[in-house]
Amino acid sequence: MSELSFAELGLDPAVLEAVTAVGYETPTPIQAQSIPALISGRHLLGVAQTGTGKTAAFALPLLSRVDPSINAPQILVLAPTRELAIQVAEAFSTYASKIPNFHVLPIYGGQDFFPQIKGLRRGAHVIVGTPGRMLDHLRKGTLKLDNLKALVLDEADEMLRMGFIDDVEAILSKTPDNCQRALFSATMPPQIKKVAQTYLKDAVEVRIESASRTVDAISQYVLPVYAERKLDALTRILEVEPFDAAIIFVRTKAETIVLAEKLAARGHAAAPLNGDLNQRQREQTVEDLKRSKKDIVVATDVAARGLDVPRITHVINYDVPYDTEAYIHRIGRTGRAGRDGKAILLVTPRERSWLRTLERATNATMEAYELPSPAALQKMRVDQFESQLIGFAEDRKIGKSMAMLTDIAERNEMDVSMIAGALACMLEATQPGSLPLEQPEALPAVSTTQPNRDRKAGRPGEFRKGPKPGSYAKRPSGGAPGGKGKFAGKPAGKRPPRQSDAKR
Repeated sequence: MSELSFAELGLDPAVLEAVTAVGYETPTPIQAQSIPALISGRHLLGVAQTGTGKTAAFALPLLSRVDPSINAPQILVLAPTRELAIQVAEAFSTYASKIPNFHVLPIYGGQDFFPQIKGLRRGAHVIVGTPGRMLDHLRKGTLKLDNLKALVLDEADEMLRMGFIDDVEAILSKTPDNCQRALFSATMPPQIKKVAQTYLKDAVEVRIESASRTVDAISQYVLPVYAERKLDALTRILEVEPFDAAIIFVRTKAETIVLAEKLAARGHAAAPLNGDLNQRQREQTVEDLKRSKKDIVVATDVAARGLDVPRITHVINYDVPYDTEAYIHRIGRTGRAGRDGKAILLVTPRERSWLRTLERATNATMEAYELPSPAALQKMRVDQFESQLIGFAEDRKIGKSMAMLTDIAERNEMDVSMIAGALACMLEATQPGSLPLEQPEALPAVSTTQPNRDRKAGRPGEFRKGPKPGSYAKRPSGGAPGGKGKFAGKPAGKRPPRQSDAKR
């Protein structure tokens, strides 16, 4: 039986155009089963793990039912964390990029009410938020559901685990009787079943088994880093890693160009690979990578689909992917043709919660990637420069070079060693960072504390000490002396049964 295409699922033309622009080709199993049911107006009960493509499974069909002329909430999505709420809101924006005058608004705790109230007054077609803050707005009357067409509970079992089930039921009770409802959950504990039986009568049930995959030939590492220092961290990684060729994944086409240019300015043979390049340009970039004319390609997920270059030894996830399928696809670009591969993930503090999901999907544990200390890096640079000098000393042109420099030194009454020093300075001026003339800066370590989730404690963004039930294995990465890069993304511990989402 041939696979369905998105064009066969009955999506609105504007939504289908956005899906095509993103580069989606065929729907995942949960999308193929969920989209027709939701477009027809049926309630839906979806049992699926994170990373199976469930956001698109509900966003695409529900967007197809939005009326842009009604500037009021028509779709409500409840998510357990503010990180997931932001991610889902971004996905809606992407899928609705071809719908004129469309607005999506994320609302969550830990953020001032006033900007959210202003956004609600301006109007939004889709509201994505955490249960506690959503219920606050309903009680204040700043969020009205008179025009609501559909409500989605995303990761319902996680909301139950975090103590939000009472808030969820309170919100459900305030939705119109004719409101379509969809519930997605990885598991079906009794309380979630009860919610489904009460609010999703005669629902279409979709169950997707997501098999874990083992990536045996690929060593996976994670480096916590603040967003504003990601380029510094990447530059340091490329300096210490003994890579043959590397592919760096980013989220947007524009970022492929920007990052490739920055790496080229630092002396790397880098090129962008994105969907805006024509077929000939993409083929040429891949050919340059195969023939060692380029060593680094900065790519988006879509552009790198099917990329098979055996000399790729490293995959660096500069931006965290949106789903597990994308992550598995990315790291699968290395470790090919019987070779070992190395995958390094740069993760910001707000993205740490995604790590456990990625580990479950690959059935592997990510180890902490440790950058070398400034002192170790300085020594490494000195050793490399010394090795290069000794190599050139064996060049057959060395005699002519020495005679020329001796002549220059005599004419200018200078010592030959001073001429050599001047040559080194000239090299550094033309290729900044090529010589160990300055002590490298230490990158700040990301805090090893957990996010503060207490409504009353601290300001947004503050951290407090959290439980430490387990930690990731730590060992120095290949080619990098031990240093300060401690892993901060320890799994969250068991939380109290009732917990506010103020910091979510």
